[in-house]
Amino acid sequence: MDAFSEIAVFTRVVDLGGFTRAAEKLRLTPSGVSRIVSRLEARLGVRLINRTTRSLSLTDEGAAYYERCTRIIAELEDANATLARASVTPRGRLRVDAPVPIADFVLGAALPRFLERYPEVSIDLTVRDQLIDPTTEGVDVVIRLAAARDSELISRNLARARSILVASPAYLAAHGRPRTLASLREHTCLAYLSSTGPLPWRLKGNSGETNYVVNARLVAGSGNVLTRAVVAGLGIAQTFEYHVAAELARGELEILLEEHEPEPRIVHALFARQKSAVPKVRVFIDFLAELFASTTADLAGRKRR
Repeated sequence: MDAFSEIAVFTRVVDLGGFTRAAEKLRLTPSGVSRIVSRLEARLGVRLINRTTRSLSLTDEGAAYYERCTRIIAELEDANATLARASVTPRGRLRVDAPVPIADFVLGAALPRFLERYPEVSIDLTVRDQLIDPTTEGVDVVIRLAAARDSELISRNLARARSILVASPAYLAAHGRPRTLASLREHTCLAYLSSTGPLPWRLKGNSGETNYVVNARLVAGSGNVLTRAVVAGLGIAQTFEYHVAAELARGELEILLEEHEPEPRIVHALFARQKSAVPKVRVFIDFLAELFASTTADLAGRKRR
């Protein structure tokens, strides 16, 4: 193994906090990873990592060496990415995973534009709500309302998603408009069904944000079904603003109890670090950023009107 590969193994051990986790990512044995780091230390003539049976820590020399090595690796990755962007046309099959509402209300109408723009790219879109590891699932880009938990993943913020309560004018005319959180218990409520069960509403009360469990008359795992039911006057639902932007613009739905809205959620695009230079991934991430920026601008324009 060459010197640069030894450095890459050393930085991975530090990033992941141990030989075992680094071995899993590198598809080596823990003893093999330990030998590589020991060989690097012997070549440098200095101890980089203090090892105990329960933990490891960097020596002062190791911390300084790690900082310089990570800068070098980042610069090399950036150089590789720049070269790839300049010389390679986006092509091949792109595997994307998105939650049901984003797939239904955002991607469905937008993907044809992306495919027209990049005729040599094809897309496999899987739709599910639970968090996944894109590397083990063989997915190029995951879209979620959650940031990356793995240091091996890059997370790009796409938009702030406003969560709102909505009902139709017909429902409000028949049942009245709720004025307080307590008055919601007198109304018919609808809830979204996730992979873990019905989702409680997230609302802001006197003591901060809390999960508001509703006795939902309709629970559905489809944002389209819930939207159609609310427009038809069945009851009140909590949804993201961009899911019902068209219905709000047409006056088919009204927003309720805005003062109790929770903080907006962040829509993230998650992808493996080594995928960042792949042209089909890079252009799709840029397309998503453009798409969500346009959606956000449209919503802001409707509010001003």
